[in-house]
Amino acid sequence: MTRLNEVAPGTTVRVKGVSGNVRLLTRLSSVGIMPGSTVVVRRNDEHRPVLVFERDTLLAINREEAQHIEVEEVA
Repeated sequence: MTRLNEVAPGTTVRVKGVSGNVRLLTRLSSVGIMPGSTVVVRRNDEHRPVLVFERDTLLAINREEAQHIEVEEVA
């Protein structure tokens, strides 16, 4: 399974699962990152947060948190 931190910019992906502690799960679900949601990766530089566009909002997700988000590419 692909992780969010591995996705190329410009790719649309669907969230398949989120793992991690309760704090992380609560934070991500509060901004709409949950299984079934679709996001567009806007920027994914090696040492910076992953920028994603989701529900008319640009979100910055740090690289550690992005490793806990399993995604699949939307055709």
